[in-house]
Amino acid sequence: MGKHTLKKGDKVVMHTCAEAEKYNGKIWTCSTDEYTVGEGRLKQRLIFLEGFSGAFAVQYLQLVRLETE
Repeated sequence: MGKHTLKKGDKVVMHTCAEAEKYNGKIWTCSTDEYTVGEGRLKQRLIFLEGFSGAFAVQYLQLVRLETE
């Protein structure tokens, strides 16, 4: 994700993970702001997605910018 911190309401797609193949191109809405758990090698950035069970690793999400009309 680079330096962008995901926020509630952001639109994202999954990439480079098993779930990305299953949900191929599906646009998800973040239901929380991203947060960090763990320390050192166990440190992870996570977020909850609307309609997805459990937290998801931010490293496998790409922010989607939708054109507004």
